[in-house]
Amino acid sequence: MVLLSLRVAILVLLPFLSGCTSSTRMLMTAELPPHQTNYKKVAVFFQTPPRKSRPIALISVARDGANATWAVELLKMEAAEVGADAISNLEMNYTTGIFPTLRVQGLAVKYAE
Repeated sequence: MVLLSLRVAILVLLPFLSGCTSSTRMLMTAELPPHQTNYKKVAVFFQTPPRKSRPIALISVARDGANATWAVELLKMEAAEVGADAISNLEMNYTTGIFPTLRVQGLAVKYAE
């Protein structure tokens, strides 16, 4: 009986103990370039990138907690999958409460050649 109670307690508490992560992409073009093989090469800008570029997708990542470095790395991974060279207009929002959440979003862009 104690073992059954322990299992039920673990199942009830597990969602609260593990971090929840979500990401979304809104594609802005039908023709995606080949994806980047190394997401670490994706540049991040809080404003418009210094080179001429075209938008590919609006990407958003949300996670429980406040690890901004991790969130930006995940955003770069998502951008690399759609073939972006950079992320521009990066925004970060942090909400507090019972479940603090960090949301990072940016515009994935491809440099003009």
